[in-house]
Amino acid sequence: MVEASTTAPVLNTARAAIDSTSQDQAEAGRLVALINPLSFRMSLRDRAERSIRHIQKYGGQAFEASQLDDIEESLASAYAEPSTITRLVVAGGDGTLQAVVSWLARHLEPSNFPDLIVLSAGRTNYVAADVGTRKHFLDTLEQILTHEADALHPVQRPTLRLQHPSFGQQIGFFVAAGWIDYIIRDIHQWRGMRSSWWRNHHGATAVGLIRLGFRSLTGRSNYQPDHLEIDAGELGQLNGSNKLLLMTTLELNHSMANPYASQGTGALRVTAIRDKAKGFRRNFTSILRGRFGPRMNIKNGYLSGNCNSILINNINQVTLDGQEFDLDPEQPLRVDVGPIFRFLRP
Repeated sequence: MVEASTTAPVLNTARAAIDSTSQDQAEAGRLVALINPLSFRMSLRDRAERSIRHIQKYGGQAFEASQLDDIEESLASAYAEPSTITRLVVAGGDGTLQAVVSWLARHLEPSNFPDLIVLSAGRTNYVAADVGTRKHFLDTLEQILTHEADALHPVQRPTLRLQHPSFGQQIGFFVAAGWIDYIIRDIHQWRGMRSSWWRNHHGATAVGLIRLGFRSLTGRSNYQPDHLEIDAGELGQLNGSNKLLLMTTLELNHSMANPYASQGTGALRVTAIRDKAKGFRRNFTSILRGRFGPRMNIKNGYLSGNCNSILINNINQVTLDGQEFDLDPEQPLRVDVGPIFRFLRP
């Protein structure tokens, strides 16, 4: 009788503690991770498996997905459960993140968006480097998962919303057309031609750029500029043979390349340059740093700054966060500011 009377309170206390922990976890929401095991850095040294184990250690649910259909199916499965997802880890390259935010924007109200934790696991990580981290994955997860969001360094970023009959609606953070789109596609094609060390190692993008630069210097580049009609509202209009067109909502404060002028209003940043823009070669390094002098204006073939929306006619292809999209040039492409996401960073 003595043992029963002393053991029962202990068991009841233990059960209460477990129930309290479960209730706290339920109130805190669920942790879910989408891991692309084929992204370059995640494929090295069993990082995908170790990241999954780390997520599970904190009671999270992990999905492995690489292709668009698999990513969307994984997100649909995760959200099929009734409890709220409050933190979503995205471990992959820019294309993986683009697929995730597009799915979330199509299926959720912005008030229900989870906090995103981005582990930059691709080769270039132009987008992921602005909103995530390239630091040691497990250390990053440990730091983020053991701290409240406000104790970290949350940042908010609006998205770009692209609308065109060729693909409906897509959400992302960085759009390239013209010369930069050509470069991205050429490098993708070159890397996919055959499997070799210099086409697949971490410096493959740099090798591809050097290869393209050599072809341009020797007159062997087959890039042909398109005639675009670009209407950026109050920022202005730029029509003619287009050398490059860039759009983003990223701040890029710590990036070596931030080619956008500090003028205009709106969260959409754009730079468009005509093929025969006056002084382009001489001003190239200034353009990369976002330093547009008074002569770098629309009359001389330059349009750069902030706006709220852009309408583009005669455009036949773009890349969005490294994902290639072919367009019907008979239909205009509309780009405006999309929903805002919050990212947690250590």
